[in-house]
Amino acid sequence: MTPEQHIEILTELRAIRAALEAKPRPAQATSAAPTATPNTLPPPAVEILDAGSVQIHFGKNTGTPLSSLTDKQLLWYGADRPEQLKKDGTPFAPREPDVLLKNACRTVWQQRVSGAPIVLTSQPSDEGENLPF
Repeated sequence: MTPEQHIEILTELRAIRAALEAKPRPAQATSAAPTATPNTLPPPAVEILDAGSVQIHFGKNTGTPLSSLTDKQLLWYGADRPEQLKKDGTPFAPREPDVLLKNACRTVWQQRVSGAPIVLTSQPSDEGENLPF
């Protein structure tokens, strides 16, 4: 390497360092940010009949019915989670017990927030069209 090439490389490296130091660094994300407990839950995708009797199927609350959980616990179990990815980068299909638990949590949450049971859309409603005359 010639002295001219050496000086040229050093000049380029110093310019890169100056550019990096001048650029503001983004705030470091904490690991708690993606899994933070939300303040509310969206409505369930599928409303679950007798959602309070659905039991937790994993963790320290295994076997505990949703009706006995606190609001904070209910928010945690009903929150959306990041998808688990396979080695090829495609997401795993959601497990049936996980989907049931999430929808049941959201159903119980909506019942607690509204103060009344949810009227399921799958239940027939009588809008006055089936009156016996």
